[in-house]
Amino acid sequence: MSKWIKLNSIHHQVAIAGQVSDQETGETIGNAIVEITAMPDDFKRKRSLQALQYGSAWETLAKRCDRTTSAIDGFFYFIDLPPGEYTLTASLPNAASRYKIAGTTVTVPPGGDNPDRRKFAFADLTLSPSGIRGKVTNSQGVAIARVNVKIQGSGESTVTDGEGNYQLIGLEAPKKEGSKRKVNAIVSAKGYQEKPESLEFSLGEVIEHNFQLTKQNGTAVKKNNTS
Repeated sequence: MSKWIKLNSIHHQVAIAGQVSDQETGETIGNAIVEITAMPDDFKRKRSLQALQYGSAWETLAKRCDRTTSAIDGFFYFIDLPPGEYTLTASLPNAASRYKIAGTTVTVPPGGDNPDRRKFAFADLTLSPSGIRGKVTNSQGVAIARVNVKIQGSGESTVTDGEGNYQLIGLEAPKKEGSKRKVNAIVSAKGYQEKPESLEFSLGEVIEHNFQLTKQNGTAVKKNNTS
């Protein structure tokens, strides 16, 4: 007589899914850490039990019931969450001084008995970078292409496009709330005078700053700040 072993399959249910992206460029961001920072009591108890199981290794885990990382296409998900309200945050540890932490709150609906009819909450998280952008023109207001725009004392630089536009996105900024980074932006082009301009911005802020250049035999470089 043959014996049969009955195996019960385990079904996991996606409860929260979303995508992490750059607020300025719209590009998706991979390897961002997404964490659940506020949650229903049922999930708090589940998390506490898992933390006890892992002991001192709990804090170092890259993926936990309340923590995950976004894939290369920016997508992430959490499974098997009890219904209720959850607060999520996203950050880039390797670029923490270039992006402000993003956060959002979503509600996971009740599951029900039919897994095919269960719904999940979708959460978009957009990281706000720090930086400057604007336009470079001559004294007649005509755009100047191929102008070098750089931050003095660092390797941060770019070149204007055919319409004179430039942008330096993802610049480092102080993490402290209310603090600003002060920089000297140097704009240079062949046949035009060069002069540094003092700018400042905070973490997660992109300021607009236009430059107006004059010929080398003219007056000093002027600026037009539209921020």
